Amino acid sequence: MIPGSTRALACPVRRLAERIERPETYSARVFAWRAKGHLQRGRRKQQTRRVRCPVIVLAFVILFAVAAQAAEVIPPKPDRYFNDHASVVSKEAALRFNEQLAQFERETSDQVVVAIFPKMQTESDIADYTQRVAQAWGVGQKERRNGVVLFVFVQDRKMFIQVGYGLEGALPDITAFDITEYRIKPRFKSGDYEGGLAAGIDSIFQAIRGEYKGTGKTVRETRGGEKGGTFVPNLLLFFFFMVLLFFLSRLKRQSGYRYSG
Repeated sequence: MIPGSTRALACPVRRLAERIERPETYSARVFAWRAKGHLQRGRRKQQTRRVRCPVIVLAFVILFAVAAQAAEVIPPKPDRYFNDHASVVSKEAALRFNEQLAQFERETSDQVVVAIFPKMQTESDIADYTQRVAQAWGVGQKERRNGVVLFVFVQDRKMFIQVGYGLEGALPDITAFDITEYRIKPRFKSGDYEGGLAAGIDSIFQAIRGEYKGTGKTVRETRGGEKGGTFVPNLLLFFFFMVLLFFLSRLKRQSGYRYSG
């Protein structure tokens, strides 16, 4: 055999084998490269989805809050201390309650307002809604912040007492809850709205009496307003609000019986 002939024969054979194997190796590498790229793109998409998900949820929350605020109705500032927009007590009882609340301001300077509505005009929680309403009304003296508002929503079976900062020490949340839960609620359940309101008003008086001293006049009387604790009524605004309450109560009715404080 000629020396080197085996090498000469082996090399072409090895090169042929390499040619045969290379396509498979190349295909495997291409497959691995594509798989790696696909995996990386999948990871990037997953990361993008992780970022987008909280953003989308936050956007929906903001839109829901804006929609709820847009649908919310803040009643106009009341003309009297006792405001029965649901007609749960007689006119005589309403006048008596109003004068009682006005006299309490003359003695203590504390303004206590009772606001009774057919239902809440909002999707918000009662505590948040009544807080916004009370702030919009500005009940109580500005320098003392000694206002209290008892809200009652008849069809919703809910009520809440909002207390100004100046009286929170005398009428904390637990006391306000006790008044609505144990003094007012039992009488409301039996249909005695007048008795429940009388008990609630007396309990509020007992809690906050003595915190401040009155001047013998209400703020309106001091400023030359009408005596008797009433304000100058805005008849057009009141009429518009009552019509709005009527239509909204017809469109949206809720069932169940629950009073909360």
